[in-house]
Amino acid sequence: MNERTVSKIAGSFTTLFVVAIVLMANYLAYRHYQRFDWTSQNIFTLSAKSKEVLRGLNKDLDIYVFLSRGESSFEQTDELLKRYVASSSHVHVHYVDPDREPTQFKLLAQRFGVAAGVIESGAAVADVAAVVAVGDKNWHIKREDLVALDIGPMPGEQGAGQEQVSIKAEQALSGAIVQVTSGRATQVCVTQGHGEWSLEDSAERSLSAFKTGLRHDNVNWQAFETLGKTSVPRECDAVFVLGPLRAFSSAETKLLFDYLNNGGNLWLALDPVIELDQVALTGFEDPLHELGIRLDRDLVLELAQDRLLSPNAAEFIVTEFGDHETTRPLQHSARVFMTLSRSVTALPEHAGLDILLRTSDKGFGETTISDIKAGSDLKRGPGDIEGPASLAVATRVGKSAEAAAKGEHTPGGRLIVVGDSDLLQAPLLESAELANFHLASAWTGWLTERPALIAIPPKKVKTGNIVFTQDDLSALRFRVAVLVPAAAFILGLAVWLNRRQ
Repeated sequence: MNERTVSKIAGSFTTLFVVAIVLMANYLAYRHYQRFDWTSQNIFTLSAKSKEVLRGLNKDLDIYVFLSRGESSFEQTDELLKRYVASSSHVHVHYVDPDREPTQFKLLAQRFGVAAGVIESGAAVADVAAVVAVGDKNWHIKREDLVALDIGPMPGEQGAGQEQVSIKAEQALSGAIVQVTSGRATQVCVTQGHGEWSLEDSAERSLSAFKTGLRHDNVNWQAFETLGKTSVPRECDAVFVLGPLRAFSSAETKLLFDYLNNGGNLWLALDPVIELDQVALTGFEDPLHELGIRLDRDLVLELAQDRLLSPNAAEFIVTEFGDHETTRPLQHSARVFMTLSRSVTALPEHAGLDILLRTSDKGFGETTISDIKAGSDLKRGPGDIEGPASLAVATRVGKSAEAAAKGEHTPGGRLIVVGDSDLLQAPLLESAELANFHLASAWTGWLTERPALIAIPPKKVKTGNIVFTQDDLSALRFRVAVLVPAAAFILGLAVWLNRRQ
């Protein structure tokens, strides 16, 4: 056997060996699929709560996407769905273009109750972006739930003026999965009878925007009249007292705090109601004080100019968030708008209290309401609440608090007190620039003991320009004009020499 024959056989074995390695690598990649996200904001990584939802799947789930590849939201939706598939083997995605696959779309449209229309170009489009289905249960996701634009940081802040893309699809998809896989819906009971926010859509202070925002999260809402009642309805997973204008009686507060101490969950949003230049009592002062929470009779003013959107110091942006599971995701870049708020102080001698929101160091609680006059020089007086003023506090009560201290998990007995209910106004909840909805949703999830009740702050992708200096351009031209052709020439020469041998 001559040297050339041996060389050919060796080359053949080398080729087969390389092919075998490639096949093995592809097989391992298929069996152990893994994705990596090296972006600074982890924009291609699912949130911890979405992953928890996917870990809880014990049956196959189908996602039917009715988008054409030409639609603006297709690429982002496709990338997001790949993350879901990579996180759970139970997730199966099916793409159906209503225009190019009319027969298949018609069958699915009849199954899911989806309608189709025709746009100006003559192409057929579905009235929903996707349908999530498990068995005979399904949930529709609209196009407006996938992508929204916002203007990014406030003027003067770093990154101001750059367009950002806020991806809402993860919340919609994970919420839809919760909707079709969860059993009993979470029941939220909202007190009525004291001028609180109403569940009626036509009311002046309506919770319709909040309800709409949680429409994918399997939450039911129920009005609850406390007057004359001896117990809270058993089906209530949490009771919300949102912005009462009149005080609760001692019997009503006892009813609610008995419910709390026996494992119930309570959200008190108590605005400062001004009567005769004084903040009126709510009826909750004494029971809260026993838990180490002082409900201050003041009006919070913010004097830091970068937190104000108008000359009114009682309307301000909150950017200081406590280290609590509901506010931790908002700590770095979120903004919450609050107006006409009171301070809620955690007394230092009581343990287990978490401050959720606070003003800047220049904010304070004005206790003498008559001193607040338009055009006057606002400053903290000797009897005012020193800044930074705490605006919201969370704690666990009874057995829930004891279990938390031991590192154990016990549902119920959770309390959130916030000095403002106007953060639930529809324009604030619907604003892409503010985190009001994400905060309210997170508080709802924490109180109702629903880890799968999604509250995902949107990931934002900056679409800024890449700027090259002259040195960068010169180096780039050298690489393109010299190095790349030289590398190709050297590689070709090496192949030619090898064949000659």
